[in-house]
Amino acid sequence: MLAQTEIVHFPYTVSHRDVKYPRLEFRTGTLLVILPKGQDEKRILKKHKHWIDLKYQFINGAIEESTNVTLSSRSLENLRSLVHNLIEIYSQKIGCEPGRVCIKKMVTKWASCSKKGTITINSQMTKLPKHLIEYIVFHEMAHLKYHKHDELFWKYIKEKFPNPEELEKELCIYWFLVERTQ
Repeated sequence: MLAQTEIVHFPYTVSHRDVKYPRLEFRTGTLLVILPKGQDEKRILKKHKHWIDLKYQFINGAIEESTNVTLSSRSLENLRSLVHNLIEIYSQKIGCEPGRVCIKKMVTKWASCSKKGTITINSQMTKLPKHLIEYIVFHEMAHLKYHKHDELFWKYIKEKFPNPEELEKELCIYWFLVERTQ
């Protein structure tokens, strides 16, 4: 259901689910409000209005900037080889190895690391420049050591990549460009 209120001045979607707590997600540029069944969205929108506005501006900026970016074109085999080489290098640095690595098309993220240590890489990373692939692989490998995006995790990331905020913004820009070309 698309809605718009006096609190948020752009369309958003509300999803009522079997969840205990409400949450907000911006997936592919659209605000999704996930609520426990029977709960109204106005309270959560009002409470998090500042965050919503900042995130909306950030995403619109990324969408606009994506028009000035060119996609890479490496083969899936080249991506697979690059990822496995990076994992070998980063495993030595971090001191642990993933249980498994798989590459497949993912809908909402560039990569993930499961609690069991499986690293999943989005096959769309064939379209990213090498420095972003290096960052993503290191980021997921760091989750083998630090499971949450807490202060220790980001401190560790900054030892290798001093500017993760810039890289995350660049990834967002590429995300919208890849989305537009599909």
